[in-house]
Amino acid sequence: MNHTRTAPQHATDTDVPSGATGPRWRRALGLQFLGPVQGSGLRDPAYLVRRIDDQVVQLSELLHLVVVHSEPPRGSAELADAVSTAYGRTLTVEGVEHLITTRLEPLGLVVADEAEEPERPMKARPLLSLTLKATLVPARRVRVLAGLLAPLFWPPVVVAALVTLVAADVLLVTGGGFWQAVSEVFATPTTALLIYALLICAAVVHETGHAAACCYGGADPGEIGVGVYLVFPAFYTDVTDSYRLGRAGRVRTDLGGLHFNVLTVLALVAGYLATGSGLLLLTAFALQLQMLQQLIPVVRFDGYFILSDLAGVPDLFSRVGPVLRSLRPGRPVDPRVSELRPGARRFVTAWVLMVVPLLAVAVVWFVWALPQFVGHGREGIRLQQLVFDLAWQRRDWPAMALAVVSITLLLVPLVGVAVMVWRLATTLATLVRRHLQIQAAARLRTEERRMDTFDQPPVAEPPVLSAADFTDAVMYAPRVPPPRHGWRRAVYEGSGHAVNPGPSPTEQRRQELERRLRTPIEGSRRVVVLSRKGGVGKTTITLALGSTFAMLRGDRVIAVDANPDAGNLAHRVAPPHDMNITHVLRDLDDITSYAALRGYTSQAIESRLEVLASDDDPRIQMALARDDYHRLVGLLDHFYNLILLDTGTGILDSANQGLLSEADQVVLVVRAGLDGGRAGALTLDWMDEHGFGDLVSRAVVVVNAQRHGAAPPEKMRRHFEKRCQRVVTVPWDGALEQGALTDMSSLHRTTRDSLVDIAAAVADNFVRMGARP
Repeated sequence: MNHTRTAPQHATDTDVPSGATGPRWRRALGLQFLGPVQGSGLRDPAYLVRRIDDQVVQLSELLHLVVVHSEPPRGSAELADAVSTAYGRTLTVEGVEHLITTRLEPLGLVVADEAEEPERPMKARPLLSLTLKATLVPARRVRVLAGLLAPLFWPPVVVAALVTLVAADVLLVTGGGFWQAVSEVFATPTTALLIYALLICAAVVHETGHAAACCYGGADPGEIGVGVYLVFPAFYTDVTDSYRLGRAGRVRTDLGGLHFNVLTVLALVAGYLATGSGLLLLTAFALQLQMLQQLIPVVRFDGYFILSDLAGVPDLFSRVGPVLRSLRPGRPVDPRVSELRPGARRFVTAWVLMVVPLLAVAVVWFVWALPQFVGHGREGIRLQQLVFDLAWQRRDWPAMALAVVSITLLLVPLVGVAVMVWRLATTLATLVRRHLQIQAAARLRTEERRMDTFDQPPVAEPPVLSAADFTDAVMYAPRVPPPRHGWRRAVYEGSGHAVNPGPSPTEQRRQELERRLRTPIEGSRRVVVLSRKGGVGKTTITLALGSTFAMLRGDRVIAVDANPDAGNLAHRVAPPHDMNITHVLRDLDDITSYAALRGYTSQAIESRLEVLASDDDPRIQMALARDDYHRLVGLLDHFYNLILLDTGTGILDSANQGLLSEADQVVLVVRAGLDGGRAGALTLDWMDEHGFGDLVSRAVVVVNAQRHGAAPPEKMRRHFEKRCQRVVTVPWDGALEQGALTDMSSLHRTTRDSLVDIAAAVADNFVRMGARP
């Protein structure tokens, strides 16, 4: 199953210039849209497109929309507008031209309107793939045959075949006819020719099973052919169209050949029981050994494709390099790895760690044994020539046929070796040429920079040496930070700090998030945490987010309970405090220092987060107004770097609207269910309609999982990702469910990681917005 995968691209958030002009683009002829990939192991949706040469290309959603909207032919600006409308985010004219020229045009999917059709578009050419392919049965006839045989995959038929196979194997093993059949083969060696013929027929039946299973699932199989895999002859069936099936349909297609092998074994066993022919018995045993061989997942046998479809990753071998690069200490995670879902990522990593050592040993053995292999092949061919000559003198036609078949079987691996060596040589030559081109380009850029310096005025005098040179960065070589967790930490500590494997990719990501989280703030920042519905954990998220900022930033962070309906934020941080918002507003003119204001706030012992409580006096008759919060926030700006405002649930309340007017950033908290997503989307709709569109585009959506295993639906997550800056899911954590004093150290590690992720997304806007005027 051959296909090509293109890496997902991300559109920018800048507006498309209305007056921009550019070339006109059109869709290549003969494209067929197969729809989204079902059961994909990727985080984001992927789509399949079949070219006119039957090559299937996998595209990200953005690239897919560019291809879809390039028909009828459009200019760059018009195409960017159409894609932006469909995608829900703005794609610039420069962005659409970049995607086409670097991604879609080389793949032969989109071309310039005045250009001819691409003659040789980019095509997948995996190293461990079939070569020297030839068609045995054309696709049209395969589809007719597959349609007739598809009912054999009716589940009762499959179950009955498996039960019968087990019974037949028990009967054959206990029957005692195996060694008698082996004796017959040694007595008449030409019988082996018939076994070869039967196994070849079984291989064709195997491929027919793949085609029938593909047809049973609703896809269209292609041709059945023959080629050379590694160094051995092999049959194949083009079932590329099965990629548009669900996971169950693809796995059924992978197992279809083995199911037909089961049926073939049952037919051979029936023939053996009817005739007593040892030939049929040995063929049945040999075929079952081939079935076991097909389940090996190391190379492109059926077992490889079964694992690939279970993981939802079409080409596992294309992930080997990215996975290995991501495992190197001190290196970031490769995009081809980070785009996988967590389960698929662990699956692929485990497969790579198993396969790479096995293939490395196999390559070393192949190189070492190659001269002997070629020598034995030549000797075998010479020996079979002598056998043929003797058979010719005796007119022993079966022996002559067996000699011809033997010579052919000996020649095929030798040809396969030659092809493999040639492909390895061309691949290495391509890599070397690409490396030389990169080096040449680097030298050219260096030369251009050097030439540019001639146009600069000469420096009056060399830099003056000073004590400023005495820094760690200047005086010492960069040091790899030590790992904090896992086996890397154990190795580091066990070796007495002599061996430092460096932090894991997860730790590196956490460190990068913490670096973003600590972005300096000019003045102060106001972050409003809101939700449309109550009971979604808004106050919990405010507390956890504020505590994360306070612990990791070190500057002054305060959370204000702006919920007029008996908010309990202060009770989650410290024992009850006598002072609240009402007292601050009453004494506003007298609070002239941080020390004076500190007497009105509570502070968490662990995180140092300060909280200003709301007024929960039951005698209160009127909530605080919009102007009250404006005065309060103006005061807090003088003494705190970061202000988190925990609002009420009424978006139409004038006080909440006033807080939105004061906000620099919004954190929207929603439930993981459909009703939570709908309420969150309605909140964003209201903000868009009332002049808060800039806050919507910068908003961070927090999906609060309030029970074990809760996660937002994929389409819900995609909806918010297109409208807002970031979507983060906070897993369920019992330490956050108590509603009492919350100890941040008792949170699960995944919960703390998600909170750091949220804080980093919020902090990304600290620099973009600049200082408040």
